[in-house]
Amino acid sequence: MSHGLKIISLAADPFGWQWNLFGTLHSYRAPILPDMAVVWHSQVGLILIGHVVSVWVAHRVALQVFGVRGKAMLSHLPMLALMIGFTIAGLWILAQPLTALRFL
Repeated sequence: MSHGLKIISLAADPFGWQWNLFGTLHSYRAPILPDMAVVWHSQVGLILIGHVVSVWVAHRVALQVFGVRGKAMLSHLPMLALMIGFTIAGLWILAQPLTALRFL
């Protein structure tokens, strides 16, 4: 994944022998990564938006199929419960610490 960001420096030294063929060996070595808080908040937002949109789309489809609003609402109550469960599970997974236990 990070090799795509370093393509210019990798082209100057394709075998890792410190050749510096094009004079760009030490150019663009650090990957451009956003702050972890930005990544985490965007993941939370995308989970919430995606699940809300999916419930809304399912309601629109059910409304077209049944034609009656009451039947459409009752028809996708199981899906609504499932999406609430998926949202809780996704947010719980994001809330877990990113550390690994090391056993000696």
